[in-house]
Amino acid sequence: MANILVIDDNLTNRETYADILEGEGHTVLSAGSGEEGLAKLTAAAMDAVLCDLKLPNLDGLATMELAHEKHGPLPWILITGHGNEETAVAAIKQGAFNYLTKPVDLSRLKATVESAVRMASANRENKALRRELGYEEALDRIVGTSAAIRAVKAIIRQVAKTDATVLIEGESGTGKELVADAVHALSNRSGRPYVKINTAAIPHDLLESELFGHERGAFTGAVQLKKGKFEIADTGTLFLDEIGEMPLDSQVKLLRVLQDGSFARVGGNVPIATDVRMVCATNRNLKSEVLASRFRMDLYFRLNVVSITVPPLRERREDITLLARAFLERLNRRHNQNKELADGLVQHLRRQDWPGNVRELENYIEKLYVLTPGKVITNDPPGAADERPTSPLGNYRPNVERLSANDSNAAPSADEAIRALIGLPVDEVEKRLILATLSHFMGNKSKAARQLQIGVKTLYRKLIEYGVQVPGEEETESPPGSAQRPAP
Repeated sequence: MANILVIDDNLTNRETYADILEGEGHTVLSAGSGEEGLAKLTAAAMDAVLCDLKLPNLDGLATMELAHEKHGPLPWILITGHGNEETAVAAIKQGAFNYLTKPVDLSRLKATVESAVRMASANRENKALRRELGYEEALDRIVGTSAAIRAVKAIIRQVAKTDATVLIEGESGTGKELVADAVHALSNRSGRPYVKINTAAIPHDLLESELFGHERGAFTGAVQLKKGKFEIADTGTLFLDEIGEMPLDSQVKLLRVLQDGSFARVGGNVPIATDVRMVCATNRNLKSEVLASRFRMDLYFRLNVVSITVPPLRERREDITLLARAFLERLNRRHNQNKELADGLVQHLRRQDWPGNVRELENYIEKLYVLTPGKVITNDPPGAADERPTSPLGNYRPNVERLSANDSNAAPSADEAIRALIGLPVDEVEKRLILATLSHFMGNKSKAARQLQIGVKTLYRKLIEYGVQVPGEEETESPPGSAQRPAP
């Protein structure tokens, strides 16, 4: 049947209500105070609560308000003495399901509890339906049918149902926040608070206050008490974006919260318990950050319970068409137009590397959309010179027009390129260097190998590993000092 919580400071009343309800097939838990009742609500899921209005310390109305704040709406039946009906009616306006007057009519008690149980059951079904619909919506926002994206969605479905901490890794612009949104939407906490904070956007000296809150007078400018993100997200999900940018002193405090399950506001000493599901994201390689002593190893292992890596767009080119058309559809709805992408443009988009990933593609489509006066969007509308940045040390792309070595727009500056490599694995740096060198020599493998001081066979082997088809035929240079044969 149902799980019913009875809260009454009178032992005889508790036992009487429990006997009646257990006789109807329900499971009954009892509490002698509001505080004890809240603790039992935290420990076990209840379908309805039967609560006396007058309780010591924390009365029935205050107990109900705290329970609703922490656990969400729950059918709450208040029991009041004669003359307090106005208070009970006011309580109904504040969220109570119904009320009973003393002495309680046992037949009415049974009927009221049955109605509350039916309402709880209907709420659960509606919540499950909303969650199921939310599942599809949350996952549909992650556009793509490639094997890589299907794998990401499969992990989301699996991990979302747990309370495990999730670390989302990937380059900037790949859609890590959408993954975090889906993890929360598919979780059992989907109806609870979902709080986001970008740690890189908060000044270091204010980050602790943002996370944990502060007491009035804790520091200059703290004119009133402020709740932090951990407190606001209690019973829900807290998403920490750009976790790799968090300073070391804040990392220590975050680790303590994860270990103890409690924190104190800045300027306060009272520990505050928190029940928060942690989801973090970073575009940095945290393993490299740990080795460089910029990120705590113990915190890394605390956060990296389940890791989801969002692939860059260049590794799932088959999704580019879907993404481009999705962005176009959104723009058409926003501007009430019906523009289309030319086939040639779609093919052009799929050949690009998109170092800024999905975000860059979205911005590029919007630029073409705005600059195209007609219905069909091409890759060269008036005023739309392609100023997209290319991948640092990675201009070479198979089966595309060769880049001019003298083109100032063909590559970023050396300083920019080096900075872009910080945090990447050595293998990835090597790959980008080899492809950039090959691009510089217009696909000539002999020249590229000589510049890289490796053999041509080694270069071939590396290209095969990268899955690269080199355009054009190999041009073999004559050894230094040898005579050049005239062309026949």
